[in-house]
Amino acid sequence: MIDEMLINQLPAPTWNRLRMNDTKLADIELPQDICEPRVFLQGSVCLNKNKNTGCCGCSEHALCSVHGSNFAKMPTGMGEAINKLGDGQTLRLIADAGKSTASVTLRYEDGKNCFNRLEIEAKAGSELTVFMTYISTAQAAGQASVQTKIAAAAGARVKLVQVQLLGQSYVQLNDVGCELDDNAAFELLQLQLGSKRIYNGVRTELIGEAADFNAAIGYYGRQEQTIDMNFIANHYGKKTTCEMTADGVLQGGAKKIYRGTIDFRNGCGGAVGDEKETVLLLSDDVVNQTIPLILCSEEDVQGNHGASIGKLDENLLFYLCSRGFTEQEAVDMMAKAKIDALCRRIEDEDTVQLVQRYLEGVMHDGE
Repeated sequence: MIDEMLINQLPAPTWNRLRMNDTKLADIELPQDICEPRVFLQGSVCLNKNKNTGCCGCSEHALCSVHGSNFAKMPTGMGEAINKLGDGQTLRLIADAGKSTASVTLRYEDGKNCFNRLEIEAKAGSELTVFMTYISTAQAAGQASVQTKIAAAAGARVKLVQVQLLGQSYVQLNDVGCELDDNAAFELLQLQLGSKRIYNGVRTELIGEAADFNAAIGYYGRQEQTIDMNFIANHYGKKTTCEMTADGVLQGGAKKIYRGTIDFRNGCGGAVGDEKETVLLLSDDVVNQTIPLILCSEEDVQGNHGASIGKLDENLLFYLCSRGFTEQEAVDMMAKAKIDALCRRIEDEDTVQLVQRYLEGVMHDGE
């Protein structure tokens, strides 16, 4: 067991009194097991299971090509402490010019403790969509740790869809890091629906001019779940843009903290950043914490942030109940509507159906 891990740190400590600047984990186990991913590829993308060699056994792809970046040194949202988990199993996806799709499924067994790492290199002019699904049986317990790193070269576009549907006794650590070159784009869509405790960190370095980062996060906290998130967008290049939105539902004693930081670094003139979180509170016993943070070292930039937090409208609840729904059915309907809105952006019918079946199962069980 690891004595302590300090994760999800705010770049600039702000909330000392409320102890919201970071998270200290004291009961994380060292990974001992292997979760072999199921990978399906379509288009101009290849898979390399040995990070020290290329697809054909050579060293052509040993390093990513974005400003000479090295995957091993690429910063991530959870921070350096994640390295305490070890090397894990590393896969590398390498996308050439043109459209490509990759599907990566991690299916966890009961009692397993695994650490997987995925490295994505999108070459100049490539357009890659990666679907990552984390799944287990409803009653499974264990620890699932996944780190994903993306390097997008000039003009490359990467869309990453991460869907977490683990059992209610699992602990999940999900860590993401990304570096973007000139005119590169990274779109991230996350659905955090399962697990007892969720720790999620994302950090994007907008290095090149006109690089773009768009993140949409959905979560459904219930049954005393803990959801701990840290999102960071660092603007270096001129005219870079980012938009980070989180949309979630909390009920049943759930606890959630969302840290969202936009950092305008010196030299990023013309950069624009927006962040917003919307939270629907469906019971009085939840804990919601939101930290929108903007840091600025450049004058010619535009940054916006905000949060909207509210309860279910009593008039709407009365209307639904008057139409034959029970109060619980009405509440479940509103929670599902939040998730459905993000599902429409997944653009993969198999993944959407998987999410829908998962939601029907947990709601049917009264969760």
